[in-house]
Amino acid sequence: MLVLDLDETLWHGQATGAGIGFALRPCLGKFLYGVAGPYDLAVWTSASEDWMRAGLAAVRAATGFDLAGRAVFLWDRSRCSLRRLEDGDFGWHKPARKFRAGWIRSKYPRTRIPALDDLASNYAAGYGHLIRIEAWTGAPEDRELRRLARYLASIVHEADLRAVEKRGWASRTPSED
Repeated sequence: MLVLDLDETLWHGQATGAGIGFALRPCLGKFLYGVAGPYDLAVWTSASEDWMRAGLAAVRAATGFDLAGRAVFLWDRSRCSLRRLEDGDFGWHKPARKFRAGWIRSKYPRTRIPALDDLASNYAAGYGHLIRIEAWTGAPEDRELRRLARYLASIVHEADLRAVEKRGWASRTPSED
């Protein structure tokens, strides 16, 4: 099961006077269709449920991929935990211990759950799950998702995905461009 973050990972969203606008990361549709074969998909975001659902509707409208309908779970901020940051403020994080829930463990051992996120701090207590992707805020020439799809295909058959060295994955995955 591949757990996907949303903001600055798959899209960049902005609240405007006219509502919410989402810019989707280049190659998002191809990425979702490509990884949905070897992986079951799930969503875990520190955004609100309304924001998450609005963005998922934008993804479906633009790509035809119904991530909300296909996801094993849709977790929003209510499934995150607050913790004190180094600067003394509080921030949301995603405690990987939640992957130990019986209903998840019955189908997905923790060794088979990679998580895609732009913030390493979200998985500070579950770093073996993290595949960190560069944050995206709208650059049209971005090709990270194309490279990431190839990387994910290359590791899908590893017995323990937590043990796979994922730091620097992008520099070890050749670009097709």
